[in-house]
Amino acid sequence: MAIYHLAAGIVLLFVARNVSAASEPYANVTLHSPLMSARVFLPYKDESEGSQYYVGSRFEYGSMIGDVVYGHKTVYGRDMWRTPHDASWPESGVGLASEFGCGDDGPTCAGKGDITNGVLGYESAKNGEPFLKIGVGALIKGSCPDCLTDPTDDYKFNSPYKFYRQPKWSTLPSPSPNEVSFLHEESLGDLGYRIQKTIRLEGNIMTVRTILSNSGKKQFSTPWYSHHFFTGDNDPVGPGYGIDLGLSEYGVRASAPLFDQPGIGLGWAEDLNTYANVTMARDGSISMRMSKTIPEGVRLKAEFLDEDTITLTDGSFTLHAPNGLSVEERIPELQSQSRNPFIYKYNVYAERGTLSPEPMLLLYLQPAETTVWTQHLKFTSPVDARFLGAPFLSMYLPSDWQNPSFMYWRSALAVALCSAAFAGFYSMFIGTRRVDAYAPIPDAAVDVV
Repeated sequence: MAIYHLAAGIVLLFVARNVSAASEPYANVTLHSPLMSARVFLPYKDESEGSQYYVGSRFEYGSMIGDVVYGHKTVYGRDMWRTPHDASWPESGVGLASEFGCGDDGPTCAGKGDITNGVLGYESAKNGEPFLKIGVGALIKGSCPDCLTDPTDDYKFNSPYKFYRQPKWSTLPSPSPNEVSFLHEESLGDLGYRIQKTIRLEGNIMTVRTILSNSGKKQFSTPWYSHHFFTGDNDPVGPGYGIDLGLSEYGVRASAPLFDQPGIGLGWAEDLNTYANVTMARDGSISMRMSKTIPEGVRLKAEFLDEDTITLTDGSFTLHAPNGLSVEERIPELQSQSRNPFIYKYNVYAERGTLSPEPMLLLYLQPAETTVWTQHLKFTSPVDARFLGAPFLSMYLPSDWQNPSFMYWRSALAVALCSAAFAGFYSMFIGTRRVDAYAPIPDAAVDVV
């Protein structure tokens, strides 16, 4: 009988994993550790058309990391943000989608002069000529819809530009099955950059390491931030969500209030205080707790740092979801004595479909110079994910099976697995691994459409 149950469990696992791969239309790899899984959408297409999750002109292509499952809890899902999904729309990123720039219009960041808004060669280019968007590629100036109606000739960070040429990414050999690495580079005259991205899972820790090099002959500086399209189990942002900010009374704005809301004056944002309570504890630490569910169409943005304030923050934060799962992020390089990178701004953005802490880094790069930073994310839950063999389940079950609609199938699968020779079965399969949900792709540069 034990052998029968063991065989049934193996069949169910085989079916579950292959259904997941077949049902996901976008090229991806799913990284697994004994405690969690995360889906990394590939920054190039496979042999089938329309297989790339993101082909917009805003976010860095190697940063599409989402569908994170810890135990039976999901964060950074896709069902609450810009649905139905349009791969070519600039905002349609997922999870840890990051951008080189400050998230504003204009070729430079407001008040900072020589700090580029993630673009190189924009001001010297004429309409119809190319410029570079770091992490995206070579784009055509004046080709975006908003460009046609704006007489200022400013760069439009959130309007889709046409590509001057198709960007190229390659996959690098990985020393471990629980990590994946990408490489991308682009140049235009005396301007150029090179990016290497490595995503790795280890237990309940995800690390995302970025190496940026100036491969051109001219210096450049730019902000960088990860948008953090955060939700928990697809619950709309409201009570139960919160952020503990890596800020103190010594690092925030020099005068009251604790944060600024420029979007209100510009007419596109509403008052954060209507939907959240922002408080300062006795030790000077600052936290935000959502008090009211954000309706559709409402956008909120808070800027916690003055441009001229000397900050003591290391850009850390802890996100809380109603499902009990928390995510703590820190960037160890910001805790060192190095001044490259360092904190530029600390913003929080929120809609019904995301609660997004956005600590911004500022990067200065001379020709041939390289800088490195690492997002270190720790996932925790009140209920230990190791309970009743959850490492085994989370390692093999696709994230699709965490949805409530699969409740009975999960129960049947759990019974089959637990009735088998669990100890031996567990020891055979426990570990870290990667599931490739896409057609085989050579580790050479492949054109992106």
